[in-house]
Order: sequence, then C-alpha cells, then structure tokens
Amino acid sequence: MDYFAALTAFVEAADGNNFSRAAERLNIKASTVSRYIKELEHDLGIALFNRSTRTLHLTEGGQTFLHHARRVLAELEQARAATSALNQQPRGLLKVSVPPAFSRHHVLPWLGDFLQTYPDIRVELVLDEARVNLIDAGMDLAIRIGTLPDSGLKARRIADQQWVLCAAKDFADPPKGPEALGDYPAILGSSDEVVLCQGDRQVTVTLQGALRLNDLDAQRLAAEQGLGVALLPLWLAADGLRSGRLQRWLPGWDIPGGEAALWFVYPPKRIVSSKVRSFIDFMLERIGTPPYWLN
Repeated sequence: MDYFAALTAFVEAADGNNFSRAAERLNIKASTVSRYIKELEHDLGIALFNRSTRTLHLTEGGQTFLHHARRVLAELEQARAATSALNQQPRGLLKVSVPPAFSRHHVLPWLGDFLQTYPDIRVELVLDEARVNLIDAGMDLAIRIGTLPDSGLKARRIADQQWVLCAAKDFADPPKGPEALGDYPAILGSSDEVVLCQGDRQVTVTLQGALRLNDLDAQRLAAEQGLGVALLPLWLAADGLRSGRLQRWLPGWDIPGGEAALWFVYPPKRIVSSKVRSFIDFMLERIGTPPYWLN
C-alpha cells in the first residue's frame, strides 16, 4: 500500500464525507479511494468510517487517526516546502482562511494580480468568520481580526482595527453627543453596546433597533439604505464615507479597540513556505502603511 496516497485519500474523504468528492479532488477513481480506506482499516484493525447510503461519518478511531494523519501530512508538506523553497519559486496549493467581508473588499480585488505574478500557485480561499484550528483544517494561512490569543501561532500585523459609527446621509441629523444614540434605530450586530471615549470621558451606550445582522457587509448595505446607524470597521466603511453613501457620526469620539488589529496568522514552522511568504508580502505591499483605505 502507498501509505502517503492512502493517508491523503483518507483525509480528503473525511473532509468531504464522501469518497466520490475525495476522488474528484485527487483526480483518481472513487474505487481507488475506497480501496485505500479498506487497506488502512485492515492495517489498523479498526473501522475508520460508519457508512450510509448518502454520506460517511468518522468513527471514534477515525477521528483519532484523522488528527494524527493531518499532522503527518503537514510534516511532509513542510519538508517539501523547505526543499522547494531552495529554488525560490513559489508553487503549490495555498489554502487561506479569510473573514468574508474583508475577503470581498481587500483580498479578491488583488487576487488576479497575485495569480498572474505567481502562476505556479493555486489559491483556495475559505470565507469564514470562525477561528478554525489552522493545522486541523489544513490551512496554510489565515487573516484574523481582533486581539490574538496566545495560541502559539505566528502572526504578522496588517493594520490597526478602527471602528466608526455610520449612517446614510439622508437618514437623520447626527446626535450632538453619544448619550442620544439610543434614540435612533440601529443596525445591530453581535453586541448591543458601544463604548465611546473622548479624552478621559467614557460613555457606554445601549443601541436600539429592529434589525440584527450577523454579516458585516449586510450591516454596511443596510446602513447605506438608510435602515439605521451601524458600527462598522473603517476598512469596510471607508469607501462609502468617501463616496458620500455614508456619513460618520460623532467623529470627535473614539471607539476603543485595545490591541485589536488585522493579522496574518500561520502555523509555526522552522521555514515558512515560499507560497505563504509570497502571499503575505504581496498583500502587505498592496495594502500599504498606512493602509490604502485611510487615504
């Protein structure tokens, strides 16, 4: 048995819960994937999947084996990356986890130039707000927003995270101070409270509204349509503010974010693969310092 090929087929089958999808991704026959799984199960002496007519489910043994199989494949990929980095030619599949709104506005617009610059790299973007475990999910890189926990991941700062209160220009006359914010309909996200600071003064306001959205892009669109005031990151609101679709409310007040920022994060490796390094450097050059959305 080709153990490397079998491990690869097993991980793909576990990710897709389906032999046929695994076969398509690996460009082999579904029967070959099935044979690899049977050979692994025979070698291990344990069933890896519970099979039904429509899908696959990992057994307890399968879940344990998947955890270790990912690490083995990651180590092999690291060895390959370390060797291929010697020729300084970035290549291979680059899997990146990106928050959806940031990806649409500040990654996808540059992706064509990146692929043209590095024709031997294939990119798989996974748009997800969740902070997935990069190693378990097989991700090479992620963009994360906020304060990073002490996770052992390597990180590189992209830009500060700034928040602003915004509304459509014809929505209403802005309030004189933050205390009146609760009188206006708001587009609510995960929290109803906003903290505003001016010098030593700090005010916490509870926003009121009939509309709650769990997607930042949807909150921006709702604000531009005059449905309420929204708390948005500046990297998302900047274009609307410049064009006049949005106006900033209470610009003399800051919304503290502590150490919150935009980050590239990636698993700690002795040698960062050239495909990861090229993507980070490319994006940082395009975003600039300060980031272009502040211009």
